[in-house]
Amino acid sequence: MDAVENESAPLLVVTGGLGRVAMVVLPWLRKHYRLRLVDRAPADGVVQTDIGDPEAAYRALEGAEAVLHLAGNSSPWQTWDSVYAANVRTTQSVLEAAAAHAVPKLVLASSLHVMGEYNRPAYRPVDPRLDPRPCCPYGLGKVVLEALGRTHAERTGASVTCLRLGLTGWPLTERRYLGQWLSDDDAGRLVLAALQAKERYGVHFGVSANTRDHWDIASARHELGYRPEDDSEAFADRAGPSSGPVCRLFETETSD
Repeated sequence: MDAVENESAPLLVVTGGLGRVAMVVLPWLRKHYRLRLVDRAPADGVVQTDIGDPEAAYRALEGAEAVLHLAGNSSPWQTWDSVYAANVRTTQSVLEAAAAHAVPKLVLASSLHVMGEYNRPAYRPVDPRLDPRPCCPYGLGKVVLEALGRTHAERTGASVTCLRLGLTGWPLTERRYLGQWLSDDDAGRLVLAALQAKERYGVHFGVSANTRDHWDIASARHELGYRPEDDSEAFADRAGPSSGPVCRLFETETSD
């Protein structure tokens, strides 16, 4: 079902429509789009389906004028087999359906884990143009997602934007995430800017305007028109120690 606020607004299909990131950005998107939320979980007003099934994806994207692909398993501890089933195959299915329906704009949720091995003082702020160096199988799956997105853009002429999202939709309780944080409002600003961008293909880091400048967001500012307003430093005094290991995104458990 479509959540319609304006009948003349373009139809945006959001996969993973009940997920953590979707819940953060939907208030921003409802101002500009009719929404069709797609998720495996049941809920009122949501298309319940497995978007990894090509036929289901084809039906879900019918009539879409843009797609925000958020569906997937975001655990950094999962195996490659899990990553392939939940993230890679799902992305393939969505892109094939988008091609069949000639959807002109797609935004794909990537992750900082694509570049996790650069999250070291010597590389900061990390340049998004560097070759990928994933820190875990999840990050490797997002490398594949970005490659699939580039191929789709070149093959179909659609505009594809990949967003390497930082900590999104979680409370900022640990110091190690201060350089990775993307506030709820900045997440909305970023996704909306990406959906409205005309670039053929682009990959950009998605974090707020953090004082701890670990990830270079210049391309998101200049090419997407992203204007972040929040800074994790406001929470620095309240953020505590790390709760445990998180792949190699954090090589050592430090305060920054």
